[in-house]
Amino acid sequence: MIRLGGSLILTRILRPEAYGVVSVLLSVMYVVEMLADIGVTVFIVREPEAEEPRYLNTAWTMRLGRAALSGLLVFVCAPLIASLYHEPALVTPLRVMSLLFLLLGLESMSFPLAVRRNQARLQIYSELTASFLSTLFSIVYCYYSRTYWGMVYAILLNRLLITLISYRFYPESRPRLQFDTAAARAILRYTRLTVPSGILTLALSQFDKVVFLRLFDLRSLGIYALANNIAAPIESLILNICHVVLFPRCAHDFRTDRANFLKNYYSNNVKLITSILLLPAGVGGAAYLIITTLYDPRYASAAYVLQACMLRATLVALAIPAEVLLIAAGEPQVILVGSLFRTIWMVVASLTGYYFYGFTGFVWGAASNVLPALIYYLWLQRKKRLLVVRYELGKVLFALAVAIVAHAIAGPLSALTSAVRIRS
Repeated sequence: MIRLGGSLILTRILRPEAYGVVSVLLSVMYVVEMLADIGVTVFIVREPEAEEPRYLNTAWTMRLGRAALSGLLVFVCAPLIASLYHEPALVTPLRVMSLLFLLLGLESMSFPLAVRRNQARLQIYSELTASFLSTLFSIVYCYYSRTYWGMVYAILLNRLLITLISYRFYPESRPRLQFDTAAARAILRYTRLTVPSGILTLALSQFDKVVFLRLFDLRSLGIYALANNIAAPIESLILNICHVVLFPRCAHDFRTDRANFLKNYYSNNVKLITSILLLPAGVGGAAYLIITTLYDPRYASAAYVLQACMLRATLVALAIPAEVLLIAAGEPQVILVGSLFRTIWMVVASLTGYYFYGFTGFVWGAASNVLPALIYYLWLQRKKRLLVVRYELGKVLFALAVAIVAHAIAGPLSALTSAVRIRS
């Protein structure tokens, strides 16, 4: 809601091109981050010995070194990256944004520990506080500057606040520089999966933005980015719930009560699964009403893009619980295989859609990329006897019903809103 409120205000201050620039910057940061991912959080949450100081310190040292190298890479290669987008003006903001990696690397290990100890609220409330303050800063700065720099500085401020807050928790586990060979070897066992998976994931998530300017203009990118900015907090919420609540819960059940693992997964997580399906399905059904009511008419075409984004978010809400279930059950390869399926589908479906239907086909093709991974997860669940079909069908029917009801309610409200605008 904070991000949505900020978006409502900023779209009335800035032109769509500003969102396009920030979208490119975030894409580059995400690409570099995924390339250097070493799977520290997954290791700390799942492994029994991960709370020992030598493991925590080694993980923090490795993450800090990775962050420093990533920031240096972006700073040095900023002119080259800008040339790929044919936008020389991106050089300076790219170099400023390179500080993001150093701030990330300096963060303590308290948040992964909080997730492991079922105290994820510490991370969630910290992120909430940082999001509110950085969004407020962005609005004030952009109001006076009328440039995208307010959003750039707000991103850095957000990460700085999270890093500072992280040191308030678990002072007995504050990190220090240490490199233990055995601990590093244990962490790198996950890296063998997370690095190639990260490469595929960044190709998947950034493919649309990388090719966008080759196929469309900055204004189209701005419209696309607006819809994705609305979708991003929803997908982030889904991923957070799955990773910081469902995953540690499943990992704990698998370690302590393996005989009832499947039963606990389906019976103890009904409210959780329902909650993550409700929001994307509802927003997707009411997408046109949301865009036309809350945003300037210049952004009206973002409505069907938002619908496509909510289809993707709904598929994520179906797929990620299956993924974390399998990881907790000792099948970490699903991270890599699922990313491979999604990447192949993304390229084929989006370009095929563009060929036949232009911008609209590209958007819907890209939004369907989670579907093959979902099918693979369900197949593997069935193979491992971890699937209850009636529950999975119930999820799909629930999401479909929510979308239909939301669309039915939004239709008359949208007509009423349009009538009021015409009269005024």
